Amino acid sequence: MPVTEIQRTELVNRLVKVIGEEHAETLMQCTFPDGRDQLATKDDLRTLETNLRAEFAEFKSEIRTELAEFKSEIRTEFAEFKSEIRTELRTEIAKLTRYVAFMLVGFMITLWATMIPIAIAT
Repeated sequence: MPVTEIQRTELVNRLVKVIGEEHAETLMQCTFPDGRDQLATKDDLRTLETNLRAEFAEFKSEIRTELAEFKSEIRTEFAEFKSEIRTELRTEIAKLTRYVAFMLVGFMITLWATMIPIAIAT
C-alpha cells in the first residue's frame, strides 16, 4: 500500500522531534517517495526476462526470415549474372572462332596462290 504525502509529512515531523532536522532529512532522502511497492521484485524481473526472451526470439525469427529472403535474392541475381556471362562468353568465343577461321582461310589462299605458280613453273 503506497504511503500518502500526509503520512510522509507526519513521519518527517516526528523524526525531526526525535533525531533532529538534519538527520531526519538524511533519513528521508534514503527512503523511497513512492514507497517500497514501486521497487522491482524478483517476480517482476522474471516477467521482464520472459518478455525479453520472447521478443528476442521473435526478432531472431524475423532476422532469419529476412536473411533467407536476401540469400534467395542473391542466388537469383547471381544465377542471372552467371547466365549473362555465359551468353556473352559464348558469343565472343563464336566471333573469335570465325575470325580465326577466316584468317586461316585467307592464309591458305595466299599460300596456295604463291605455290601454284611455283608448281606450274617447275
